[in-house]
Amino acid sequence: MAAIALALLAACLASAATPGALSISAGWSRPTPPGVSVGVGYLEIAGGTEPDRLMSASSPRAKRIEFHQSTEEGGLARMRELAEVPVAGHARVSFTPGGLHLMLLGLDRPLARGERVPVTLVFEHAGARNLELLVGDARAVPKRIVTLAPHLTELVYAAGAGDRLVGTIDTSDYPPEARRVARIGDVTHIDAERLLALKPDLVLIWGDGSPAEQHALLKRLGLPSLSLEQHHLADVADTIEELGGVFGTEGPATAAAAALRSEFAGLKARYSHAPKLRVFYQVWSTPLYTLGGSHVASEMLEVCGAENVFKDQAQSAFMVDEESVYARDPDALALAGTPTEAAEWLKRWGARAPLRAVRAGAVFTLDPDLTNRMGPRIGAGTRALCERLAEVRGRLRR
Repeated sequence: MAAIALALLAACLASAATPGALSISAGWSRPTPPGVSVGVGYLEIAGGTEPDRLMSASSPRAKRIEFHQSTEEGGLARMRELAEVPVAGHARVSFTPGGLHLMLLGLDRPLARGERVPVTLVFEHAGARNLELLVGDARAVPKRIVTLAPHLTELVYAAGAGDRLVGTIDTSDYPPEARRVARIGDVTHIDAERLLALKPDLVLIWGDGSPAEQHALLKRLGLPSLSLEQHHLADVADTIEELGGVFGTEGPATAAAAALRSEFAGLKARYSHAPKLRVFYQVWSTPLYTLGGSHVASEMLEVCGAENVFKDQAQSAFMVDEESVYARDPDALALAGTPTEAAEWLKRWGARAPLRAVRAGAVFTLDPDLTNRMGPRIGAGTRALCERLAEVRGRLRR
């Protein structure tokens, strides 16, 4: 139970405040002949919710790295250096052969097939981001994938690459076939030997939700990784598309992302103008935990025509005392817990003078796997939330 509680609170804390983060797909480079001190690097950047600029790049393998843009003018290929590379919000910037690319100048030795070249990209707002260029003849498409969070597992399947998943953590339980994937530890501890034995060519890690120890472990083991973060509903569909580009499964990934966006649009059109309900959203009881205005749960409530009674709080997830909940007198209680947990929480609320929402029967349970995981099922979680709130409106009208 302690591990489950930790995972739940980590999910709540990580889904919040900072804008949807910029991410970088694993890059590649071609081998260079003996005596050649110039190499070229390719990669893809997926912009976050806010625009940014790529300001510089460096590598211990090169004296300097420049940004170059290749164009064709009058049948002749021309190349010009760029001082910086703009990255619009939610946009993709591709460094590809014959187009935008990294120019690695003054290599300390030729780039050999199969080696990984460390590169640091520095963005105006996102700061320094590290990646590796895998040296080969074309972009390396991952064949052996490991995920370090349950929602990342779901995203891999949604992007059409579930058959390449070779390892994950204990709490990855969806889709059903994910339960047959090898386990390498839990949210508090990753078994390094098991991880290495799987020989992954890409490890997906939860950017700001995974413990710092996991990030340090991947760096120490020298495993290629991709850090992913989702803070808003729109980020989930964007990430599915990004993974489609990484895995070479653009077809199914694009379809899954479009379906998710369509679901959110439909729910918003149907419910966002319904009579407003003020909701207390509970995620744990000992201590009592709720979510603030920066958490995605507040965005889900808005889609459903409701508002979080603690939306004025900047924290993502935080402890709150019962008196504060009574003072805000919500119209409804949303209990994001298992049926057993929710029954215990409801009993606690009815132990003394019941809340108005409890007296009115305006209390409902949500599946935390649907509402707290930033994966493709958050569409179903938002739909369930909207439907439960519609039932509460009907009950309150009677």
